[in-house]
Amino acid sequence: MSDDSTKNDEESLFMSEMAGVTPIKQDNRVKLKPKPVPAAKTSRSDDDDFAVEDVFSTAEMVEDCPDILSFSRSGLQHKVIKKLRQGKHPIELVLDLHGLTIEQARVELQEFLGVCEAAGVRHVIIIHGKGFRSRDKPVIKPMLNRWLREVDTVLAFHSAQPKDGGSGAVYVLLKNRSFIDDE
Repeated sequence: MSDDSTKNDEESLFMSEMAGVTPIKQDNRVKLKPKPVPAAKTSRSDDDDFAVEDVFSTAEMVEDCPDILSFSRSGLQHKVIKKLRQGKHPIELVLDLHGLTIEQARVELQEFLGVCEAAGVRHVIIIHGKGFRSRDKPVIKPMLNRWLREVDTVLAFHSAQPKDGGSGAVYVLLKNRSFIDDE
């Protein structure tokens, strides 16, 4: 048997097996349904445990908030932080808190971080707005600055590049899920 006839036989066999099969449509979007996340325990120190709800308290902010938000946990590589600052990580999910009350933003952020953890999402952007509609100063931005610093799964965050919202949004780097499970 020649090589041409073998190729033709294999091709005809493959085509007969594939008769009636329809291709799967490409859908690159992640479809996530928010699930309620039980209050996980995190700790500030060895003897001071508190629930996630305490982290997201709505106690009034007294300090001023910088225009550019920036935070990173110790031990992160400089290249990782630089890439985050430059907005070079692919954004996997977006949360828009823009225009919400503090309480609404707190609930949305809790649910969002739970979804991210469950789905193993690492790079997100959170839009908090610039506070132009607030009376004296931004309200959500300083709260988000405090909340994100207190969440153990948040490795770093930095104000976004102008194309992604500038000082009205933050890029957030989250812990890898497999790393969380190993702890």
